[in-house]
Parts: sequence; C-alpha cells; structure tokens
Amino acid sequence: MRMMAALASQSAKAAPAAWNGHDTWLLALVGISIAVVVLLISWAKLHAFLALMVGALTVSLLSGAGVEKAANSFATGLGGIMGKVGILIVLGSVLGRLMAESGGIDQIVTTLTRAVGPKRLPWAITGIACVVGLPMFFEVGFVMLVPLVLRIAGSAGQPVLRVGIPAMAGLATVHALVPPHPGVLVAVNAVHADIGLTLVYGLIVAIPCAVVVGPLFTAYIWPRVTARVPGSAASTAEAPPRAATAGHARAYAQAGTRALVPAPAASTDVTVTGPAQPLPDAMLEEDEPQYARRLPRFSVTIGTVLLPIALMMLKASCDTFHWAHGALLTTVEFLGTPMISLLMAVLVALVTFGWSVGRSRREVQETLSRSLPPMAGVLVIVGAGGGYSVALQDSGINTAIGQAAQHLHIPLLLLAWLVAALMRTATGSGTVATVAAAGIIGPMAQGLDSPHAALLALALGSGAAFLGHVNDASFWMFKEYFGLSVGGTLRTWTVSHTLLSLTSLGAVALLNAVV
Repeated sequence: MRMMAALASQSAKAAPAAWNGHDTWLLALVGISIAVVVLLISWAKLHAFLALMVGALTVSLLSGAGVEKAANSFATGLGGIMGKVGILIVLGSVLGRLMAESGGIDQIVTTLTRAVGPKRLPWAITGIACVVGLPMFFEVGFVMLVPLVLRIAGSAGQPVLRVGIPAMAGLATVHALVPPHPGVLVAVNAVHADIGLTLVYGLIVAIPCAVVVGPLFTAYIWPRVTARVPGSAASTAEAPPRAATAGHARAYAQAGTRALVPAPAASTDVTVTGPAQPLPDAMLEEDEPQYARRLPRFSVTIGTVLLPIALMMLKASCDTFHWAHGALLTTVEFLGTPMISLLMAVLVALVTFGWSVGRSRREVQETLSRSLPPMAGVLVIVGAGGGYSVALQDSGINTAIGQAAQHLHIPLLLLAWLVAALMRTATGSGTVATVAAAGIIGPMAQGLDSPHAALLALALGSGAAFLGHVNDASFWMFKEYFGLSVGGTLRTWTVSHTLLSLTSLGAVALLNAVV
C-alpha cells in the first residue's frame, strides 16, 4: 500500500499543469525572438551580439517585464556566463595559439603522416584534427590546418577532399562534443553538469562520430565531388607557415618531407592531386633567419595539449570511484578544476612551445598578445547568449516549454537536441545555437543526476552541429578553400555535419540507456 501511495504521489507530481492562454503566448514569444535573431543576423547583417541582445529585450518586454527588469536580466546573464565560461575560452585560445606558432601542429602532422601509408591517410588526418581541435576554436583550427592539408595532399598525390574532409570532421567533432569548447561549456553550465564527466562522455561519443564522419564518409563522398583548389588557396601551401619554429623548412628536409607543395597548373586554379615539388634550397637558406628555432618534440606537443584533458578526467574518475582522500583529494580536485587545468597547460606551454624551442621572452609575449583579439567575437557572442538565456528564464518561457514537452511526451534529451538543431538551422552558428538552446533547456534540468546532466549537455552540442548550410560562415570558408561548388559543399559540409549530429545523438541515447 505504501508503495502504491508513493507511486500515485509521483504520478501526481509528474502530471503537467493545466495549459492556459498565457502559456501559449510565451511559446509564441520563443518563435518571435528566434525570428528576430535570425532576421537581424541573416537579413540585416548585424553581429550576433546585437541580434541576441535585441532578441533578449524583445522577449522580456513582450512577456510583460518592465524596461529596467529587461535590461537587468540581460546584464545579469551576460556577466554570469562570462565569469564562468569566458576565462576558459581565453585560456584555450592562448594554448592553441602557442601550439600553432611553435610549429607544434606541423610536428603532429609530419610525425603521423610519416607513420601511415596513403590508404590510412584519412584516419591519420582525422586523428590530427581531433588533437589540434581540442584547444582551438573551429575556425581558428581550420585556417591553421588548411595549408598543411594542401601540402599533404600534394606530397602524397591524393585528392584534396580525401584529406580535407577528415580534417574538417575531426575539428567539428571535438568542437561540438568536447570541453573546453565554448558551446559545450555553456551547455555544461546551463544544465549544471560536471565538466569532468561531460568530458569523459564527450570523448566516448566523439570517437565513433569522428570515425563515421571522417574516414568512412570520406571514402564514400570524395570520388563523387569535384574540387579544384583556387590558386590563392594553393599558394598558402608553397612555404612553411611563418609562425613555425627552429629551422621549420630545414626540419622538413631533414625528416625527408621537405615541405612538399603541389605543382601549379597553367590556369589560376590547381587540383591538388598531382606530383609534388620540393622547396628549392635557395628558399630554405633565404628564410633561415625567420625559422632559426627548433620544433617541439611530438611527444611533448601531444602531452601539453592533452594535459588539461587528463587533469579533468582524473578529477572525474576521483569523483566517480572515490579513490583519493585527504591532501591527495584536495590536490586532484584543485588541478581538475577546468580553469586551473587549462591554466596549468598554458604555463607548461610557455616552456614547451616557447622558451625550450628557442623563443625569446618577447616573442612569447607577442604570441600571448596575438591570441586574445581573435576570441573577442566569440566572447561577446557567448556573453550575449547568457543574457538571452536569463531573459527567457525571467519571462517564464522555460516553464511553458517544459509543460508543452510534458503534454507532448517528448523526452528531455530529444527536446534539447531538437531545440539546438532548430537554432543551428536558423542562425547558422553552432555556438549561438548551443547558447540559445541551453538557455531554454537549462532550467528543465533541475534535479538531474550528474551522468544524465552531462548527457543532456552533449545532446545540446549534438543538436547544434545539425545541418550547417549557407547561413554558416564556415560553410563558405570550406567552399572557397577547396574550390567546391555550392552543390558540392552541400554534399560534403552539410551532409557531414548532419551525419555528425545524428550519429552523436544516437551515441548519447545509447549512453543514456546504459548509465
């Protein structure tokens, strides 16, 4: 009898509240605010910060809040998210810049491509992109990898898409699913998930996703799409990047991979599939003063990049299995805090990617200075998304959406994916989509245990990878760098992102059924 009474009580609590006209208006406000954001970004060409700010104020004012409360909601949300997520974005940007300008990316590429044959090249490139993408924002990592992708395609005599699609897939996978990327961090914060556990689950989900979207999808699609790399893009592969270190060009020669570049065709466009030409010795000598440093070792590079991941996973294992106590527990908890783990990685990188490879203190300082401006746009978008999130919460929209989901019997995991996928399709930005969807779904996550909160955060990241198309700036980057038509870009970029989103949703659902 007691059990029956308890079950009846739980059912009563789970029953959705009566629907009314105000709830309908609040749901309409969600559509209105999304339409405002989309129109301002796509038609009026406003920056996403302004669009999200106007969308947040629209929600607050039309829901009945006064002008002062509307302004306070946005300011509170912006400040809160910047304090929790902004620091991590800055530290991740610094780590990524130090790795790039030290030649660490080139070292990873050189070592792994030398270790595999042409048949396994897409697998190696996918792995390279996943490692490179861990500390880097997607667009930054993409621009960094493009010259190397073209150089590898030319030296190996491979079609450029057979190398380019795995690079994009690896970057996109970790960007969508693995902290400390901005979108995932916002989702973790919104649903009150444990970042270490989210990281562990994110890596578990990311592995099959990277395999499906990287080498497997590449094997199917590259023979079916023609890519002719513009001469302007191919020229980026004609010399080692100016950020490289320690006799970068000479290091390639000593390793037997002398910075190979594709032979230019007679026209302005080249197809990077033919034989390669090495850089002449004269160029090596002429550029020697600019590359008078040495590359960081492969093991040191990998260790530095993976250090924050290892520290956060160590903390997550400690929280799960309770294997540490006393001073050891305090130390693990401290070092595994995301801000501290990233800070430790940056401090280590100052040595491994800076002073130990021959860079002066002034050069390292200049690298640190250059790492901050590119992240300004990301920071203000994330901040505006936090303001939009609080505006939705203060207006009561989240409660209305939760009631609607209960009436329609939509599981919270699927609802999170659907909202994020809708926002990605509408706005074109994965980060904006995650931030906006997290603001809607976050308050519904109250009371979830740590494993399910982590999976909910991943569902938001998964939905935000859905259907990247013509309103996505990175769509056009991929098209122009690899000389694709719009149709070819839709068949590669858009299909791969949709495949990533659906594969990751399936993996998250399987984990949800197990944990």
